[in-house]
Amino acid sequence: MVEEKYDVIIVGGGIAGSTAALFLAKKGFKVAVVERVNRNNLGWKPCGDAIGEHYFEELGLEPPRGEELEYIVSGIDIYSPTEKHVIRVKGKGYMVNTPAFVKRIMSTAISHGATLLDETIVLAPIIEDGYVVGVKARGKNGQLELRAKTVIEASGNAAVVRRKLPKDWPVAEEADPTEFNIAYREIRITEQEVRDPEYIRIYINQTIAPGGYWWLFPKGERKINVGLGVMGGAGYPSPKEIFYRYLANREDVKGEIIHAAGAPVPTRRPINSLVWNGIAVIGDAGYTVNPIHGGGKGSSMLAAYCVAEAFEKAYERNDFSAKSLWPANKCYIEKYGAKQASLDILRLFLQRMSNDEFEFIISKKLVSGDDLYTISSEARVTSRIVLRILRALVAGISRPGLLAKLKKVSDYMEEIRKYYMSYPETPEGLDGWLSGLREIYSRFNREVLG
Repeated sequence: MVEEKYDVIIVGGGIAGSTAALFLAKKGFKVAVVERVNRNNLGWKPCGDAIGEHYFEELGLEPPRGEELEYIVSGIDIYSPTEKHVIRVKGKGYMVNTPAFVKRIMSTAISHGATLLDETIVLAPIIEDGYVVGVKARGKNGQLELRAKTVIEASGNAAVVRRKLPKDWPVAEEADPTEFNIAYREIRITEQEVRDPEYIRIYINQTIAPGGYWWLFPKGERKINVGLGVMGGAGYPSPKEIFYRYLANREDVKGEIIHAAGAPVPTRRPINSLVWNGIAVIGDAGYTVNPIHGGGKGSSMLAAYCVAEAFEKAYERNDFSAKSLWPANKCYIEKYGAKQASLDILRLFLQRMSNDEFEFIISKKLVSGDDLYTISSEARVTSRIVLRILRALVAGISRPGLLAKLKKVSDYMEEIRKYYMSYPETPEGLDGWLSGLREIYSRFNREVLG
């Protein structure tokens, strides 16, 4: 058995893992990325391929360029179930060739000294005295024992490290099946030109995408990423079956299939802790994904940044305990996690709404594009929205029960956001904090979801 030693071992070479490798390698650490596929096949996880411009500005990273960049979009059009009403949310973003994008990030990390061990399967974490100190793996030339001061789990939903950690570690938290959307998408060259190619399209329809939505994202004048996600654990048909029943033969979808694939996507609040003794989890493995739209590229990059910053400080102290790595949690919650948890409250409510209720909200313009931008970017329901809802109630507009619930949802979103901002300063405070979190969710389920 070959034994190798590193400062950090990263399991998984997707967006989360490659970005973590880049940040850490730039800091001068000895980093190994362990990836099960060949290096030429990095980044082929099925997703919407969209990412907001602001993430690159915030993290100081070079945005997609060349073959990585397939289209620049100006915003999102959100369609009501009948498709008669649309809300336009403006905001610049990129449609990317994800494999090319990931390969560039990984290549840059390698140029700064990172090592990529491709076609290598992680078998289990190495745990000694309550710390993760490495992983056992099988590579091209046999068994490997890779040791490090910290292991970063970034293997996506496979979670090959996290699933084999002690169950009482908060970083090992398992999500409920209903906290996933099961997605299926195809890349197609369409028969007709894409309408309004500068705007990606999201369609809300509980018949076509129960508990989720379906999308059509332009990647060119005749190239699209089209798919849908359905709520997991609820007994719905497979998204591929639904896709071919309702979407495959639409005039704006018909065309040549370039690539097709499906995957589960976590749509919930962040994992209870991103870190523990010698271990960190990011990306889908750590549920660092937007609960409403399932986008995870930008938030995974933020999580990678926070873990890299925390590791650098831990390295200076030569202490890789949960307490020493804990600042990664505070960093992520401030940058994204509190918003993510607030949006989780909204997700739980939206998944139970009917098509008629969605049609009512969009057609009555109870929310505007600016409102949705604020909700999405800040997870905050503004006073404008609340005032609009209250005026609708006073005016006697139909569906008073729905309007009253919307007001309660906005209150709970703000409560959960503030609660996450009080996340404990040390691991010792986590159990008490989680008890309070469960109480808020229990009240929300009882008072709003019934």
